[in-house]
Amino acid sequence: MRFPDLTIETTDDDKKARSFTVHRVAHLITNTSGPHDRSRPDRPWLLAYAASTSAARAFTANLRCGGAAKCMGARYELLRSLPYRYRVSSPTPGASLVVAYLPEILHLQPGAFDRGSNVLAFVSAPPLWWLDRQEKQLADELGDDARDYARAMAFVSRLDTRTPLPITNSPDFHLALYRRALEEPWTTLGYEDRKKLDTVGFGDLGLDEPLLCYVSAAEFEHFLADTTTRLLPRHVRPRPEAPSLPVVPPPTFDSSAGVQLGLGF
Repeated sequence: MRFPDLTIETTDDDKKARSFTVHRVAHLITNTSGPHDRSRPDRPWLLAYAASTSAARAFTANLRCGGAAKCMGARYELLRSLPYRYRVSSPTPGASLVVAYLPEILHLQPGAFDRGSNVLAFVSAPPLWWLDRQEKQLADELGDDARDYARAMAFVSRLDTRTPLPITNSPDFHLALYRRALEEPWTTLGYEDRKKLDTVGFGDLGLDEPLLCYVSAAEFEHFLADTTTRLLPRHVRPRPEAPSLPVVPPPTFDSSAGVQLGLGF
């Protein structure tokens, strides 16, 4: 099933059972603290679902109240104590796409919620339309490296907003730092280790494969100092300024490809 059912079951004041069902589009679940206890619900950093406008509204109300949602053997819970943001769009008349996510994890600029200054935690998943545009603009000069340059821009920009440490403003250095970071245990792509980073449906949201960064400030400081010492002299050279990060257009929907959402991640 392309978009499986996602259901919340509740009991009203008269002890009558009720259920609210939508279609799951995407999720992002991380486990950075060891083996996950399968007896407890998953607490995603992002959960996206679609349904008719009225069904999505009722489901969202119950999800906000702490209802646990079930889908294909999995259970999701969005803690009320966390500052989830709910972004609602209408891809087709009478239908709603809802994306519930933690902005301090997925936005370029971290939100007010602070996980602690001792940890740098974020997910980089730039919009595919933006990657395509950057790749096209950079292809003549960079060839096969153009898309990775764009990914490096997105990744390093998120690092830069979450650390007080200075990061050299050189696109060549950013690419080298990005590729070196991919070899570290504190970065994870969804297809590499699903026990640590479980992702579904980001392509349907119009987003790149998510890259998780979860590293202590002390370890990142050592990594940055070592990377700068090793690579900076080789990667600083005059170059035109890299294209700016994207201004995200309104969401669109392509019925042949599923849900498309240009999130400002």
